[in-house]
Formats: sequence, structure tokens, C-alpha cells
Amino acid sequence: MNNRKDRLIKEYIHDPYFTKEKYHDPSVCERCGVVFHEGIFQWMEPPPSDAQKMVCPACRRIEDRYEGGVVILEGDFMQSHKDEILNLIKNVEEEEMAYRPLERIIEIKDEGNKITITTTYEHLARRIGESVHKAYKGKLNFQYPEGTKYIRVHWER
Repeated sequence: MNNRKDRLIKEYIHDPYFTKEKYHDPSVCERCGVVFHEGIFQWMEPPPSDAQKMVCPACRRIEDRYEGGVVILEGDFMQSHKDEILNLIKNVEEEEMAYRPLERIIEIKDEGNKITITTTYEHLARRIGESVHKAYKGKLNFQYPEGTKYIRVHWER
């Protein structure tokens, strides 16, 4: 049995937007309408009448512009197919939000030869990169800076 005391212990990655306190069940975000119910965030129409008002972690991240992921798309192909690619990205966001309501696009910055997309969390950024790559091929690269809950996605064609 190996009983070493010098092994590395992974430290918990702190996310200031996920509070340790429990939200009242049910609670509804006064900005976007997402409902916290039975321990998860979900879309409910109409929200429960007894829901307390709060601001969800995604809306707080968007207000603070505190991104969980960034996607950079560039290249000649991207420029000539920009509208198609942007439509694909919007569809991916809608699909992802149906299952993960806190996964949202913070901003899409069109810089002519490059599009930069910031997202609230890393799942959506990764999914956007994978979807664009699956549809249009090209070069795709993911970077996860060590010790952070963040992704940098770069696609080029």
C-alpha cells in the first residue's frame, strides 16, 4: 500500500458566480426568467407563483462580462461564410440553453477578419467550436488554462 504524503491534492476551482448558499426553491431570475427548482436551473412557463426573485449566475456573469470561455473564428473561409457560421452559432446556443439554461453567449464581436465570441461557461464555447469544425472542417484548437474553469477555442479556415 502506497501511503505517500507528498502527492498533489487538486484544489477546488472557485467560481464566484455559483454561491454556496442555496437559492430559495422555487426562485425565478428577474432578468431572464430561468427558474431554480428542485436543485437545478430550468425553463418553466409560467414560473411558479410562489417563486422568489433573484438574479441567476448567468445574468450576473453577463452584466459583469465575466466570461467562462472564448471562441475565436478566423480565416478567408470564415469571412466568405460569415452569415452561415453566425446562424449555426445561434442555433447551437439555443440548443445548449434548452438543456443548460446558464450557458449563454455574452457577446459576439465581428472584427472583419475575425469573430470573437465570449460565453458564460466553457461548455457552450467548446460546443460552438466543435459544431463549426464539424460543419466546415478547418483547424480547431482547445486550450484549458491550468487551474481555471475556462476554455479558449480557436478555429481557422
